[in-house]
Amino acid sequence: MSGHDNRCCLYRYFSLLLIVQIIFYAISGCSTISKPVPRKSAAKIRICNERADEALKNKDYETGILLHQQLIERQPDNALALYHLGYAYGQTGDRKQEVYYYEKAISEGLNRNAELFFNLGMAYGELNMIPKAISAFKSAVQLNPKSADNHFGLAQAYEANADFASAEIEFLEAIEIDPKHLDARLYLSILYVDRGYFTKARSQLKKILEIDPEHQIARRMLNSIEKE
Repeated sequence: MSGHDNRCCLYRYFSLLLIVQIIFYAISGCSTISKPVPRKSAAKIRICNERADEALKNKDYETGILLHQQLIERQPDNALALYHLGYAYGQTGDRKQEVYYYEKAISEGLNRNAELFFNLGMAYGELNMIPKAISAFKSAVQLNPKSADNHFGLAQAYEANADFASAEIEFLEAIEIDPKHLDARLYLSILYVDRGYFTKARSQLKKILEIDPEHQIARRMLNSIEKE
């Protein structure tokens, strides 16, 4: 197995993690706008349209995109709507539009949301814009340093950028926060194998199998190392 193969599948994993982790911010903190909100009010950042968000929750992304676009035409500085529109485009595979609207949401004041930066990091990763992915994940970590997934994302981005020392630090940080983060342990094991650190890789793989004895990838990797 090679580090290149690992990095090729890197952000496909993130797409799955996104679905599990955020199932989605449109569900919380959004309500139908029943009266005008002053342009300078911070509340506008957190108000979206119920019908638009319901469409996204139901995975009707075409309708969700249309309704969010209509809302943004009326309220171009609605940061939460911009965020949700970016998310919708991301679910259709349009990473450029996803990034564009995430960046717009940040510029309109939604700049303290760790999940937004996490998603932005994933999108930049899909576009192979690794330095920008690193920057986004760093922001996610700064905003929520207790999230194992934020450190895991940053570690993957560092690895894709061939900064293996920083990647190891972030993988280990993710594991320190969540010892049962099997993906962090697995990808750290792959990093160790790629770097020739077989003893360290073996230790991580054994820990994975202690937690999940049915983990087939870890078992195959460990068997391969034991044969060396």
